[in-house]
Amino acid sequence: MESQLSTAASTTAVKFYTLPDPLGDRKCKTLDPPANKPIEAAVLFGSEGGKPDWRVLKQFLIKEGHVKKENVVQLARQSIEIMKKEPNLCKIGEPIVIVGDIHGQYYDLCHMLEKAGPPSDINYLFLGDYVDRGIFGVEVLILLMAIKINYPKNVILLRGNHESRNMTENFTFREEAITRYDIETYNLFMEVFDSMPLACIVDGKYFGMHGGISPELSKLDQIDKINRFVEVPLDGLFCDLLWSDPLADEVANNREYVENEERECSYLFGKKPAKKLLDNNNLMTIVRGHQVQVEGYKMHRWDGPQSFPYVITIFSAPNYCGYYENKASVLIIDRGNLSLKQYEETEPPYRLPDNMDVFSWSVPFLAEKVTNMLFNLIKRGAGEGPALQEDDIDLDKVLKSEDIDDKKKKQLVMKGKVSSVAKMSKMFTTLREESEMLLQIKNISPDGKLPRVLKQFSFAKEIDKQNEKRPRKK
Repeated sequence: MESQLSTAASTTAVKFYTLPDPLGDRKCKTLDPPANKPIEAAVLFGSEGGKPDWRVLKQFLIKEGHVKKENVVQLARQSIEIMKKEPNLCKIGEPIVIVGDIHGQYYDLCHMLEKAGPPSDINYLFLGDYVDRGIFGVEVLILLMAIKINYPKNVILLRGNHESRNMTENFTFREEAITRYDIETYNLFMEVFDSMPLACIVDGKYFGMHGGISPELSKLDQIDKINRFVEVPLDGLFCDLLWSDPLADEVANNREYVENEERECSYLFGKKPAKKLLDNNNLMTIVRGHQVQVEGYKMHRWDGPQSFPYVITIFSAPNYCGYYENKASVLIIDRGNLSLKQYEETEPPYRLPDNMDVFSWSVPFLAEKVTNMLFNLIKRGAGEGPALQEDDIDLDKVLKSEDIDDKKKKQLVMKGKVSSVAKMSKMFTTLREESEMLLQIKNISPDGKLPRVLKQFSFAKEIDKQNEKRPRKK
């Protein structure tokens, strides 16, 4: 009841920021009007030094509202102060919701919070990868920081492999943060990532991290000896916790650790090292994210289909990158019982690629229409007009010729104009068609950039394998 009242209050508060419609003549009645000004600090934080109202912020960001830089800085610095005091290996109890990769899908994050329950009622463990790939990474990070500030003991934000400079520079978040704010804000976000813990023990039974285990890990107290306040290294225990993956089920029983060629860093691990680590530390299973799953989860049951899984992979970004068409899920642990909640994607507001504004986007379409109009006007002025497939006409030569009478000159001049405008119209039509194709390709390209070779859209998933690798250092 309390959470329902809070949600109603936050919705009422956000209405103050929506674009007014005093005459009631807004054509699109089915969509809420957008926010028309940045949220005020007094509304966001209440009193000076107060905790952010995350419910108001959540609804405000849903309406594509803008948070001022100084307020984002305040949220970031408060969350850094909280997280840097946490150990590398956190501990949290049940009931709890364990959330996998989000990847900038803000509207799906909000849908998940409504489906699983607010953090005021249940604990949350986020396994990392909050940004990149999706286009609302800034919103995801801002909301999660606000939630963390409100519930520092009940919400754990682990670091994922995308919470690093190396990844955000090669994917989309760096550009997103700089475009929305500036390089100073981006660098502050990197400090937020540096402060995030690396792993978590849930209810003394479940070992959670973003990637997986490491050949360097035997006792969990080794994790607390890592200096985590740096960029993610290229190898070692720190790297493996964020980058390693379980082996495929058909080979997991026969191998321990194998080099992870798909990632070009870290390892693939099998049943034997996972079982040894769990037994040595009196744990039941490993819970991690890092890999997209068709159903939003995967139970790695290496002792048979009825056995308890050694590893559980959770992925919480539905329809990943806008074309995987996968479901998302979260894992809920309550009174010793494990359950999964699956959910489909929530359609976000449409945004043009590369932060393009609508005027730049519309130029090829507008130019095509204008030249088509000009072509039809000139053609009508020429009467029936000459056939457009005839050779080009040198207008200067026609006008200077003494062998052609004035009437014929006018006809030839008009013929030349029609031919020229027809070619211009064809050129702009080609530009418009190419512009549409490029926008479609960018929409399905995982990093928002044009791939070098893309013969058909059906190859997009195959191309995405390249984006699973760790980028080489620049």
